[in-house]
Amino acid sequence: MSAQKPSGVGNAATSGFLWLVFQSLAARGIGFVTQLVLARLLMPEDFGVIGLALTVTTIANSLIGFGIDEVLLQRQKTIAQWETPAFWLSFGISFAGMIGMFVFAPLAAKWYHSPGLTGLIVAIAIATPLRAVATVPTARIRAEMDFRFLATYNTFDIFALQILTVVFAAFGMGAYAFALPYPIVGALRAFWFWRRSAPRLNRRFRSVQLQYLFGNSTLVLLSRTLIEFVNQGDYIVLGLIASKIEVGYYFFAFRFSAQPVRMLAGNVTNVVFPALAQFRNDPQKQIASVIRASRLLGYLVMPFCFLQAALAQPGLHLLFGQRWMNAVPYVIILSIGLPFDAMSWLTGSLLSARREFARGFRYQLVGMPLFYAIVIIGGWLHGTMGVAIAVAVYYFIWPPATSYLVLIGGGVSWKTVAEFYFMPAIFSAVAASLGIGCAGLPGIRNSDFIQCLVIGTVMCGTYIAFLAVFRRDMMHEILNRFSGLTGKLRRRKQATP
Repeated sequence: MSAQKPSGVGNAATSGFLWLVFQSLAARGIGFVTQLVLARLLMPEDFGVIGLALTVTTIANSLIGFGIDEVLLQRQKTIAQWETPAFWLSFGISFAGMIGMFVFAPLAAKWYHSPGLTGLIVAIAIATPLRAVATVPTARIRAEMDFRFLATYNTFDIFALQILTVVFAAFGMGAYAFALPYPIVGALRAFWFWRRSAPRLNRRFRSVQLQYLFGNSTLVLLSRTLIEFVNQGDYIVLGLIASKIEVGYYFFAFRFSAQPVRMLAGNVTNVVFPALAQFRNDPQKQIASVIRASRLLGYLVMPFCFLQAALAQPGLHLLFGQRWMNAVPYVIILSIGLPFDAMSWLTGSLLSARREFARGFRYQLVGMPLFYAIVIIGGWLHGTMGVAIAVAVYYFIWPPATSYLVLIGGGVSWKTVAEFYFMPAIFSAVAASLGIGCAGLPGIRNSDFIQCLVIGTVMCGTYIAFLAVFRRDMMHEILNRFSGLTGKLRRRKQATP
């Protein structure tokens, strides 16, 4: 299949958004159910140990694509000529990354005073070159804007990872239940993506192509590595100052709180980036697309996350009794702070689409030490609670600031950026407060189930009312998107014999 022509980009992006929203909802449901099962099968210490292991493997796994996928998407019309050097460069670096993790695993175990980390890191590291095999096919599929395939497979990917984790946990594998599925799912992904869109590796290539890929990918790699140092920074700090049980409570809370942000923001970014790359000769169209997507994402992700925060106490108590109640404050704090990171994924994609890799790297170079400074101070003052508050404060401040710095060059005012960040946050906060207030009334506060029901009903109703009164255009936008999804699914069902 050839890449979509620019005239079809709008329809392809809209269709892609609908498919990936469907994937997000499915993945959210799968993740929620498996999280509940794992919370019953595993102990907080198991969550804590895997959280520490992921501080090593996640940072190293930022090497998997080496930024080559984004460089390939810049070469959509001639992507076939770049597949061979891109594959061997990506695979070679990822294989070296796996060996590096093998070597570093005992050092990490010693650093965290946890001998069990070595085996966990090795198990996860094996997946690194396996996933790298799918890098070039994934770039081809994204260039073709075949988001239906991506949404379908990614849902399967998430489902397989979660089911395998539950199965291994049920067989008493402890923290290894999280690690062992990675190489299995990585191998399945490589097989399926090659079957769908195998690159041709028999083409001759020139050394200058490797130099180009390596040179342009290096800044993307460095930016991604800094991002992963931020993503894992709270665990790095906690691993040095907190017990494994405390790290486990925090890991459980973060895993629970971050799902809607990462799924919605990641999927919307996957849809928007190829379109932005095709619009690179029309900067104003790029800016308009990013603003529209950021506004839509903000009005979707904020209520999801604030609802999580509001339901944390009665919901976790209803499901687990006292077992995970120590995680409740962290769920509340992180659910309020993390959604402010979502829109910066889109502005970061704008920089990549414009090949402004150095600018993106500079923002990350400033953000990483700022993050660690805030987190270290928070941990020093108030331990695990201080770290959670520091993480929320960082995401409340830095991502909106970088989004503004990216968009201001396109003539976007600070009021526009503030609107898609803070207007949905204000609506969500007021709606959540009303829901919590109603849940505290006599006859309601003594039942966890009724509290959850009241909070969900009041908050959703209030948020929709705010949209109807103050942002009717956004309410129509959201409804049109979802009605388009249901219409497409209904038409496909009718067309199926």
